[in-house]
Amino acid sequence: MTAEAVRAARTLPGLLDALADSAPEHEFLVYRDERWTYGAFREEVARIAAGLHARGIRRDDNVGLLMGNCAEWLAVMFAALSLGARVVAVNTWFRTHELRHVFARTDIRLLVSADRYLGQDYLALLREAGAFGKVGTVVTLGETPPDALPYAVLRRGPGVFPGPEPDDVAQILFTSGTTAMPKGAQLTHRGIIENMRTIGERMRMGPRDRVWLAINLFWSFAAANALGAALTRGATIVLQHAFEPGEAMALIERERCSVFYGLPNMAHAMWEHPDRPSRDLSSLRTGLSIGTPGEMALIERLGVERILQVYGLTEAYGNSAVCDYDDPKEVRHMTCGRPLPGQEFRLVDPETGLDGERGEIWLRGRNMPGYYNDPERDREIFTADGWMKTGDLAAWDAGGRLLFRGRLKEMLKSGGINIAPREIELFLQDQPGVAEAYVVGLPDTVKGEVPVAVVVAEPGSSPDAETLRQACRAELAAYKTPRRIEIVGREALPVTATGKVRKLELAERLAQRS
Repeated sequence: MTAEAVRAARTLPGLLDALADSAPEHEFLVYRDERWTYGAFREEVARIAAGLHARGIRRDDNVGLLMGNCAEWLAVMFAALSLGARVVAVNTWFRTHELRHVFARTDIRLLVSADRYLGQDYLALLREAGAFGKVGTVVTLGETPPDALPYAVLRRGPGVFPGPEPDDVAQILFTSGTTAMPKGAQLTHRGIIENMRTIGERMRMGPRDRVWLAINLFWSFAAANALGAALTRGATIVLQHAFEPGEAMALIERERCSVFYGLPNMAHAMWEHPDRPSRDLSSLRTGLSIGTPGEMALIERLGVERILQVYGLTEAYGNSAVCDYDDPKEVRHMTCGRPLPGQEFRLVDPETGLDGERGEIWLRGRNMPGYYNDPERDREIFTADGWMKTGDLAAWDAGGRLLFRGRLKEMLKSGGINIAPREIELFLQDQPGVAEAYVVGLPDTVKGEVPVAVVVAEPGSSPDAETLRQACRAELAAYKTPRRIEIVGREALPVTATGKVRKLELAERLAQRS
């Protein structure tokens, strides 16, 4: 195959094949002490595909992944996709509460899981979440219990399989919304490739680029965005197992990484690390992030020549508007850039329903086909003529670039991660002695904002704030655990005439007491 075949590919396995044929010796992946060329990685994918096929995986089956960043994560993903199966990327920060929901929702036929990750015993978590009864087969990296299979069983001789179609679903990625539990956004092969090809163009990415990637692969920013952008441009992925600032800087320096895919809290951690003055990060040329103008400036002071601001959400393939490499600094720092080709925008006034220069972002053109097995939620966000209501507020600047103006709904964003307050509230309300719970976001210099909760006790009960925090820590992802919990009487809450809590006023009061 030629470079033309790479441009023509419309499925992820097809794209890997085209790259392996056109540049088999070009480096695709660096992970710890492993180095994979495009050709060698395709051969590994073929072996894993044969192993999955031998375990009964077929077209339209769901294969789950619960691991930190590693070569195996990517190999299993490509192998499953080459069989026409779908990949369910499970958030490694989920705990029993969220894992039960995922396993009940997604019909995972085979799950590949690490035995441990960052000190967390995943085998114990899987048992608590009932995975061994809800998942058809569990395959583990590391320790293998009697009711699971070792990863080695998946490495077999290569076979020939029919493969997916461009409009087949490739990934099911869980994203928090304003509803109570995470939702499985479905992304197709064609959507990932076409969207990420244009993102790579805006970054001026090419085969000589080396992409530093420490963002967790279960996020669309990594599994769809960074991976897709790198593949469509024939670049190299330098994968970090889990983000640690000192290791990140050493890796960027050693591998001469040129593309920064990271969040502002990562840049803060690297900037404050004692090793920073001695590290050479001058190889960083371009990249994507999401944050305030000050945070974008910090990333560039860290060493990135030109960081590009973006707007997007998982349901729209990660990014829908992206700055351009040639944009002036003030544009790249202050705006989210112009819409990507193939994505239509409307800004709709929430009160009048009319289009204008500011309002709620509605998208059409390159959106997910829908949430997995959740038609009710699909009806909530999609209009009859195909527009997707995002719940985000924005305005246009004079140059037709997007200016993000916050969230119409109550979504929080902490360290770049979306958090649904309602999910935390429902969990707290299930705890002994809790009658009501309200979660708001308070400003944080590192993470942007953090969740804080106010709890009203049941009559005659005296719940303890620290006990509630420990319950959250045990069963929810760490970033969802409220920074603090206050126990108050109902009379202390700011309410409307109908008794509804005024969350904006509540957040202001809490901020004054910080």
